[in-house]
Amino acid sequence: MAFYLKSNPDDEENFFNYVYDIVTNRIKHFKRLDPFSEKYASGLVYIPKLETFVAFLKTIDQWHKTQAIESVISDKNKLIDQLQKRIIELESQLKEATKYDTIEKIVIDKSGLPVFIHLLKQFQRLTLPNDNKLTRSQTQSPWYKMIAKYFQHGENNIPIGTAQNYFPSQKDTDFTKYLNIDEKDKLFEIVPIPKKK
Repeated sequence: MAFYLKSNPDDEENFFNYVYDIVTNRIKHFKRLDPFSEKYASGLVYIPKLETFVAFLKTIDQWHKTQAIESVISDKNKLIDQLQKRIIELESQLKEATKYDTIEKIVIDKSGLPVFIHLLKQFQRLTLPNDNKLTRSQTQSPWYKMIAKYFQHGENNIPIGTAQNYFPSQKDTDFTKYLNIDEKDKLFEIVPIPKKK
């Protein structure tokens, strides 16, 4: 087959059909031999070998050459049923995944992205009176994905890579790859209200 495909690229199906026809025709030939002829006994030796090879060909038959048309139709119908069920599942998943999508995004002032991110970073550090974190996530991805999906910077969308640059994945990450927030952009400080006595 490799030799044939060098001269006839993308023609594997024709090669398969050619080989399959040769083998099945030889099986028919040996089975049609006169039982009383001298060649009959030697032909019986080849039939099991050829049938074994046909069984192998069936396992690599991508074109249904070795199947009866009824079997092919049955297989195709099963595949269609499976695909229709999968489409219903995927449509349901898509509907669930997009039900919180909005057409409009929240606009951050065109000079305010670092200011806004400084506030979000403060949210990550806030604790409640019971010492539990107000917000928590195992990774930083929900934060930067939320920014890219629901906010825009002035009139522009925020690329996910830009948002990600503000959120190192690990505390001990090399911060030279990430954007630092300048002191001039740290305009707000979230502080707890003192407890009333």
